[in-house]
Amino acid sequence: MSATLSTTELLTDLLDAFKKQFPMLKFFSTDFSSAAAVLNQQVIARVAQLPSVQSYDATNGYQLNQADAKTLMVDVPVTLNQHKHVPVKILYLDRIASKIDLYNEAIGNIGFVLGKSIIDYVLGLATATNFSFSNTTTIANTNRDTLSAITKTMNANGAAPVGRWGIVNSDFFNSLDSDIRIASGDYHGQMREGNAYGRLTGIAGFEDLVEYPDLPTTGNMTAFFGDKRAFAVVTRLPSDIQNVADLAGIPSIAAFETVEDPDSGLALLGIKWMAAGTFDVNVTATLLYGAVGGNQGGAGGAITDKAGLLVKSS
Repeated sequence: MSATLSTTELLTDLLDAFKKQFPMLKFFSTDFSSAAAVLNQQVIARVAQLPSVQSYDATNGYQLNQADAKTLMVDVPVTLNQHKHVPVKILYLDRIASKIDLYNEAIGNIGFVLGKSIIDYVLGLATATNFSFSNTTTIANTNRDTLSAITKTMNANGAAPVGRWGIVNSDFFNSLDSDIRIASGDYHGQMREGNAYGRLTGIAGFEDLVEYPDLPTTGNMTAFFGDKRAFAVVTRLPSDIQNVADLAGIPSIAAFETVEDPDSGLALLGIKWMAAGTFDVNVTATLLYGAVGGNQGGAGGAITDKAGLLVKSS
């Protein structure tokens, strides 16, 4: 008697996962590369410093009090201390039964969660330890004037006049949305449009102001504003062990490929292999990343401290 395989038929269309849209990584200084690296490797970024104006000296001419060019650059080391991946198993029988391309769906969602993990890690650095400049305002008193006060502080600090951005929680954005100067002014209809997440562009000196429901609440933070120097983010791919196996003449047991997440532009190392006996397919995507922000726990005003500003409710 032949065996009959009873399977559950799946719909051709797959409903998208419950994804919380995350702010664009373009807000930060980024170095996304498909180059190989190892965990805890350091990548050095550099921030330029301003020299001092000197008075002309009749004896030494223009050579008095010269600044060494090396002192006008500050190293910003970024350690690749995060090695994340998202494993997914595609059972052999499920693959037979399904009309859905489970592999591509898995890779798409893996890219999303890895990208979001970087955003959440970076925003976790937005603390008073790393950024010494802040504004305190209750949600009830958050309005267009709040943005003007933030702009004034950032102007005084020398923050970049263009490319500024803000990431705010939902309460903060809703309070802005209730300000009649925003709700019925030039920004009317811009806040929501067809997307439930609020966004304002070109307001109070900020190119982008976006709502992010998962903004950390550490230190009663309700928003963070900055320019591209506030955070430096570096990503690399883990060293491909397949190269070592090839040199040693060891048969391959997995396939490695570089894939790119279309939403964030991140390069990811995709790994897939088949389990012996069950023929289940295992897939994962992985990357190394690290980030630093502000004064990195140092003195106020140091490194890129002046590029960011915290907003707290109390």
